[in-house]
Amino acid sequence: MKRSKALKNSHKGTIVTLLLFALVMGWFVFSVIKAEKNASRRNTEAIRQSVENGVSLCYSIEGAYPESLDYLVSKYGVVYNSDKYIVHYDCFASNVRPVVTVIEKED
Repeated sequence: MKRSKALKNSHKGTIVTLLLFALVMGWFVFSVIKAEKNASRRNTEAIRQSVENGVSLCYSIEGAYPESLDYLVSKYGVVYNSDKYIVHYDCFASNVRPVVTVIEKED
């Protein structure tokens, strides 16, 4: 009788340990996913800011906004991963600041 009770307590301890382990692993996975999303958002913002800085630099040197993103890349050293990000550069006129939008491509 005592052995049976000890065996039941042993199983309860194992189950509690497994549940706690699963809970900790779930929290860990959730934290990693959240950190990855935050890093992705920061990278997207850094690229947008880099293009905006290139636009400002071009305007301050040349007195006009660049006509295209390619111009910024070739003349002002703006760099981004075109395989991972889409940069939409909408330039209306040389005296109107262009609108820059950066979107991360889906995997």
